[in-house]
Amino acid sequence: MKKRFYIATILILILFSSLPVTAEVLPTPSYINAFVYSSGRIRLSWDNSSGGSNRYTIQRKTDSGSYTTLTTVPSNVSTYDDTSITNGHTYTYRVFITGGGFTGQPAESYPVEYLLPTGLSTKALSSSEVQLTWTYPTSNKIPETNFQTVIERRAHGSNTWQAVGTIPGTETSFTDTGLKEATRYYYRVRALTATSAIYLYYPNNTSGQAALTLLEAPSNVTAKIVSTKAIELSWNDVSTMETSYSVYRKKGNGTFAHLKTLGANTESFIDNSVVNGEQYTYMIKPISSSYIGSPSEEVTVPFLFPDSLEMEAHSRQIILSWSYPGDGYVKPDSSVVLIERRAAGTLQWEQIHTTRPGETEYTDNGLDPGIRYYYRIRARYPGGFITDYLPTSVGISGFTKLDLNTSFYGYALSDTEIRLEWNEQAAGNANIILEKLGSTGSYQQLASLKNAGHYIDTVQPGSLNSYRLKFKTTTVESDYTPVIDVAAETLPAVTDLTIKAIITDRIFLTWETDDPLESGFEVWRLASSEGVWKLIGRTGRGQPMYSDENINNNESYRYRVRSVKSNTIFSPFVETDPIHVYFTDSAGNLVISMSGDTLYLGWDDFSQMEKYYIVEYKTSAYDAWHVLEKLPKNTTLYRFKPAPGIDYTLRVRAYSDYPIFESTSNVQFYSTKLPANPSLKDPSIIGAKRVVLTWSDLSDNEDEFIIYRKDGMNGEFRAVGSVEADSVIFDDTSVKPDQAYTYQVRAKNAAGESFGSNEILVQTPVNMEFSDLDSHPWAVEAIETLAQMGIVNGDGRGHFNPSGNITRAEFIKLLVATFSFPETSVGSFKDVNVGDWYHRWVITAYRKGIFEPDKNGFFHPDTPITRQDIVYYTSRAVKAAGQSLEQPPLYILYRFTDYNQVAGYAQSAFAAMNYAGIINGIGDDKLGPLNPATRAEAATIIHRLLQVLEKQERNPLLH
Repeated sequence: MKKRFYIATILILILFSSLPVTAEVLPTPSYINAFVYSSGRIRLSWDNSSGGSNRYTIQRKTDSGSYTTLTTVPSNVSTYDDTSITNGHTYTYRVFITGGGFTGQPAESYPVEYLLPTGLSTKALSSSEVQLTWTYPTSNKIPETNFQTVIERRAHGSNTWQAVGTIPGTETSFTDTGLKEATRYYYRVRALTATSAIYLYYPNNTSGQAALTLLEAPSNVTAKIVSTKAIELSWNDVSTMETSYSVYRKKGNGTFAHLKTLGANTESFIDNSVVNGEQYTYMIKPISSSYIGSPSEEVTVPFLFPDSLEMEAHSRQIILSWSYPGDGYVKPDSSVVLIERRAAGTLQWEQIHTTRPGETEYTDNGLDPGIRYYYRIRARYPGGFITDYLPTSVGISGFTKLDLNTSFYGYALSDTEIRLEWNEQAAGNANIILEKLGSTGSYQQLASLKNAGHYIDTVQPGSLNSYRLKFKTTTVESDYTPVIDVAAETLPAVTDLTIKAIITDRIFLTWETDDPLESGFEVWRLASSEGVWKLIGRTGRGQPMYSDENINNNESYRYRVRSVKSNTIFSPFVETDPIHVYFTDSAGNLVISMSGDTLYLGWDDFSQMEKYYIVEYKTSAYDAWHVLEKLPKNTTLYRFKPAPGIDYTLRVRAYSDYPIFESTSNVQFYSTKLPANPSLKDPSIIGAKRVVLTWSDLSDNEDEFIIYRKDGMNGEFRAVGSVEADSVIFDDTSVKPDQAYTYQVRAKNAAGESFGSNEILVQTPVNMEFSDLDSHPWAVEAIETLAQMGIVNGDGRGHFNPSGNITRAEFIKLLVATFSFPETSVGSFKDVNVGDWYHRWVITAYRKGIFEPDKNGFFHPDTPITRQDIVYYTSRAVKAAGQSLEQPPLYILYRFTDYNQVAGYAQSAFAAMNYAGIINGIGDDKLGPLNPATRAEAATIIHRLLQVLEKQERNPLLH
């Protein structure tokens, strides 16, 4: 029991020794005030009217810490100065009475925030601006949101301070504006906290810190080129206190150097020390012995004039190019070039073109072949200055080349003779120069001929011979034809070349081969509007058929076909008769429907003048129309039982013999004959998870095509899909990586399925893995997905080069592969020829309306494509594929600071694709429309597009 009592007593003593003893008889001070009294001093005052013989204890808390005792004072004291404070802290005080071992309740002050600026610097920015910056203690604990900085100013000679700004604590600088030129001002700053207004200033309360405004800078500084050896500067003299002006100049990105000192009130200067090929930047500063001048705005002048002019002649165009001196760091972006031309035989010069700023090349089209033309140029600059003629007022001259409007080909007549052929009429009166590659590796003249269309060369048996041809007169010549390689080995010609059928958008050709020694066939065409034979397509071995799908209405065509082996052994051509294509617009809407063994025809009563309607049919392209039935006027229905094994082309003709009148309905096809089997082509798009099949549609009576597939070369064919009539493409997205598949396509109609097409064996690649995508994690999914679809490829060594630029031709190939557009190879541009790897992709895109060549007929395939052209071409491809994106208002682009750089033709496309989330900015609120696009950006844009289209229409490309 005693032990427990002792323990309890000890605990009570410990408890009461750590806490003040409070007695109700000791009163609490009725108030306590705390405020900043002076620098480094906070003064406390409290109510001491009830102190008696006791003492007062003063305690302080710093920031969020605990109270500590500062001191005790007698009961007759009612103030205390705390001088142990530190700048940048919040202090809270309390006072309580102590006496007789007891402690009264404390009275607590409001927090006092003690904060003073610790530094101030001033800098004159101009004649009317001074910038102030200040600092606070680095150990400051007062939140920046709890205080402000007050800036005060007085003018020289005045003792009156004026507040010019109150700045949040988050800022440490202020620019005072509206000041007078060359005037001294004084500044001081103080802190204004949430709980106290401290009238303690930095640097002091009385004098402040001085700043002297600058002399006022000249305004409206301009610089213009006034000759090829001088730049004129001009400005407005706005200062009233300068004694002179200094002109400073720098070259390129160098530093300013003093150039000239001019007298007071001067407002112009001509710099005669400039050199062509440099960029000059000027700055003008007023000078005085007592004051510092404020520099003017800088003005930059690219001092650049063309110093050479060259020309490159072709048959109907001349390409002019000019260059500038220097290392190219200066761009001629502030001048335009005026181009003048005259033809030989006239003294009249004609200004034919004014370039856009920065252009260094111009193509003059529409010229006559074999004519001498003269050219000269001048450069025009802002302000109206125009240079003298370059190279002289006489100009430079050159002949356009002769037209080479001919094809050139050859084949072996025997193992010792090769026959070369060309268009005799194309040469006109020019000599025909044949050249052959000699044993020295250079071409040597083989023959010079006139009025000839062929030549027979005697060669060594089994030899491979290379030839080229040009036309030449005494003054001018043509370009060379492309080189042809012909081996001394014969190949039999095809037989039975036939135009099998003609429908609105294609012509079908078939032929036969007796002994299939060839590796393939070439199909050439002569269109009446072109006047020259052109290679339009190739087919593989065992594919004696071709569908020309690029025909125009009201045009005449002739076709040639020859066998080819190893691209160097050729047969003679076999040629068709001319055929004229003409389709008239239909007047009625004819529809057909089969029920049992009866075919029903129905149409609108599309004529108001008919005497009767005539139902007609024919069974081939060259067949005449046969009458099935003559029906009374206003009839709109007819039926008959078609005979088996017949292709019917049906129409209804409205006819009147007085007055003479007729019009026809649209044409409908119906067949009771199996359709012709299609010709399957080697696929050009093969991915790990996608194979795109294409074929020639050699039938005009199919209802659909059925696509069959089997694993490897064994097993049975199974149908994997179907497409509607006239389709020539199928996307197989159910394949697996690293697998072999065999494909076959059959046409189908009401009579059944055709025989199978030729079989094509396809090996899908393994999934591509690229080792250089770590720097572009945002593009990995897009690149890998498109690689699996056969749309993008790497370099074959595991690299994709995501940061590399993508050329215009590469992106066009990517678009065509994405949408699986049927390919065509008919056509060319001045810089896109049949032998180029991108030829078929570019021509296909052009035929689909995805792009147009420039006004000079160029596509610029190897130029990096810009972001805005990617967007524009992609938008056109979406339209060509029969799909669309929602079109938002153009103002959604206004949030980008460079929206005004988007060309007019691309604005709607940019808005639609940005709104759909397909393309975003490049950072810093910019779209970057003129930036070259990278390979990673292009892949990401196409991938996002496919995702958007899939959501809209469940596009199967990403399934």
